[in-house]
Amino acid sequence: MGLGVLPQSGRPLEAPYGFVVALAAEARAFGRPVTLGRPRALHAGQWLGVSGMGAERARHMARDLISRGARGLVSFGTCAGLAPGLAAGTLVLPRAVCDEHGASYEAPWPPALIEALPAGVPIDVLVSVSRPVGGVADKADLLHRYGAWAADMESAALAHEAREHGLPFLAVRVVVDPFDAPVPEGLMRGLDAWGRPRVGALLAALGIDARQWRALLRLGRDFAKARPTLAHAAGVLTGRCPTAGASAGKAEG
Repeated sequence: MGLGVLPQSGRPLEAPYGFVVALAAEARAFGRPVTLGRPRALHAGQWLGVSGMGAERARHMARDLISRGARGLVSFGTCAGLAPGLAAGTLVLPRAVCDEHGASYEAPWPPALIEALPAGVPIDVLVSVSRPVGGVADKADLLHRYGAWAADMESAALAHEAREHGLPFLAVRVVVDPFDAPVPEGLMRGLDAWGRPRVGALLAALGIDARQWRALLRLGRDFAKARPTLAHAAGVLTGRCPTAGASAGKAEG
């Protein structure tokens, strides 16, 4: 089955797509109150599901969206940059996604969508991993093993569900931690499933390690760079942003 395409730049996807987002902060790009763990209807027949982190949660949300009539799936959110040169805030448009076991799924981009998102960088492969990517060595290893320029935790699971149901699939990801930006080792112990900080647990996880706190501060700054790009992409894909080619800096915050 082919992807629903934009008849004109800036118009929504023709098919009623389900957008699966892992984190509460990423879901705010859609400009609506965040509903965690269950789908929320958008306009133009689209759906938004904030699944929480990881493949299993993403699969569960995908099946829920499909049961509600979604005729395609979009993996939407942030990613780790594995290739030098992909700065924080860069929109990447993967042509395929794979998992750590070698399963690969095509994610072709309709030309009209590429035209509507002119700041996007097409990449060959995005790899989905079971845990957040840590430092530079981990990122370099993924780049070497899979030829992937970016990594997330959910896209391959969503692509698998789309294939199983004979539906089109698209991955829309924005770099939040570039190649040279380490993720704090204890970060995951201080967050809930939707990426919200649990203050006591976060303080305990990071302790007095200045290196981890510096990494956390950089991650926060880099997410601030990713936020307007996410908002612009969400606006284009759902039809809320009528002007194709508008700069990401003019998107909703």
